[in-house]
Amino acid sequence: MLLSLAGFTAMALLVKHLGSTRAVSPWWALLFRALVGIVVVLIIYGPQGNVSFKRAATGRLLVSRGVLGAIGTAAYYTTLPVLGAGKATLIGNTWSIWAALMAVPLLGEKLTRKKVIGMVLAIAGIALITEIEKGHAAHLGVHELIAIGGALVAACVVVVIRQLTRTETSGTIFASQCLFTGLLALPFCFLLPLPGVTDIGLLTLAALAAACGQLGMTEGFRFLPVSVGGAFQMLLPLLITAGGCLLFAETFTLMQSLGAALILTGCHGVVAPGKAKT
Repeated sequence: MLLSLAGFTAMALLVKHLGSTRAVSPWWALLFRALVGIVVVLIIYGPQGNVSFKRAATGRLLVSRGVLGAIGTAAYYTTLPVLGAGKATLIGNTWSIWAALMAVPLLGEKLTRKKVIGMVLAIAGIALITEIEKGHAAHLGVHELIAIGGALVAACVVVVIRQLTRTETSGTIFASQCLFTGLLALPFCFLLPLPGVTDIGLLTLAALAAACGQLGMTEGFRFLPVSVGGAFQMLLPLLITAGGCLLFAETFTLMQSLGAALILTGCHGVVAPGKAKT
């Protein structure tokens, strides 16, 4: 999970830099993430035979993981340059509350009062950070809606990954996302100008960081329940927001800062393990 945090933080800041500073479309970042990911899977899992691209492309749950993962990742990548690394990640990180809710009927996990309170706080935080005003829900911009939708999709992905880790290798699970992310991004890239040499280097670095983050998260959820694994991921928005403020001078209004605090508090309340009964 620590490797996951480092990888995803580096990836988010690089994609933000490429999109907002170098005007490189996030669809290129998605395509490179898919291609580099496939190479990483082949190098790490191929020699031992711990990856099956056929199953990744045809297995029912694996296809679900791949398609949903591609959509969720695309939502995050396309909002990073516009909303900023901090805001996009804070909204996207609410996947933990939706995953905890979905885990009740799908994985048999309990919905405690603590989790319900956490969900309410996080939803209130979303309203503040997106600056929704009473009677003015339309104030939500397109990219805010995309970010919220991406968080919901990401929650589905986490629940599916938790189920897949019981029967599939990490390599095959990761390969499913790489395949379907590449298929989603490729048509858009045909319509875009080719990136320069420097941009290709940065895109490759971002893709390698994403691969480390993804493999770390997948392997972590193999041994940790959704709640404990999610607790580790609570550090991610803090790291990325700090990086966005330091490197890109991203700022938050007072109400948005309060919203960010509510999101983090609420998500932590949902994923933090409860006290053991004696």
